[in-house]
Amino acid sequence: MKSSFDHITNSRLYRIGDAVGNVVIISALFLVFCIPVVTIGTSVSALYYTVYRKFYKRSDTPSKDFMHSFKMNLKNGIIINLIYLIYSAVVGFNIYFAFNGLGDVKLPDWYLIISFLPLLPVIFTLPFVYPLLSRFNNGIKGTITNSLTLCMINFPKFLLIWLITLASLAISIVFPPSALITPLAATYLCQMITEKAFAAAVRVEKAREEKDMEEDISGEESNEDTDITGSNEEEEITG
Repeated sequence: MKSSFDHITNSRLYRIGDAVGNVVIISALFLVFCIPVVTIGTSVSALYYTVYRKFYKRSDTPSKDFMHSFKMNLKNGIIINLIYLIYSAVVGFNIYFAFNGLGDVKLPDWYLIISFLPLLPVIFTLPFVYPLLSRFNNGIKGTITNSLTLCMINFPKFLLIWLITLASLAISIVFPPSALITPLAATYLCQMITEKAFAAAVRVEKAREEKDMEEDISGEESNEDTDITGSNEEEEITG
């Protein structure tokens, strides 16, 4: 009986079914925890962490991984999400007034273009902000500023992430049942990009820290040499 069960669990069909089941479970958890709206950011962060654990660490507990990340990043995720929601609402009203005016007052045509400029901080931080939240402990300010930096130095990757995200949203809207697959699929594709950017950033940071450490050591050695040559003991030896 045991060998028969092992034969079933090791079959290709079982592995395919298990993989599909994990995809549906993770995507369903993501969608459910997006319902309160204020937890969308935390849910995105948990989805990214779960996909990272599944495909990079070969974890077999996707539900547990999702809930672990969700709980760990709940506070900061809600705060960051509220920042984006409030800021986007203000920008949205600004764009609305640019097109429709303020009562009987019509704004100049050039202001239509200006009204869209405040959207740039959102556009240039969103692709990396929640993946950063799930993978690194940088605080709220550090997560947002680091996301902006990563987007600026990885511009082609930044555009590709937006393309994948918008395509997955469009597919989910046109064919709603696909929402049980597209969140994880899009996250997996985006993760292939973001993890390379993270790895490069970590290497640069480590190189900078090593350089600073070497400079500190060389500075200390220089001070020691100065102290020795300027001491009475050195004068006595050379004399």
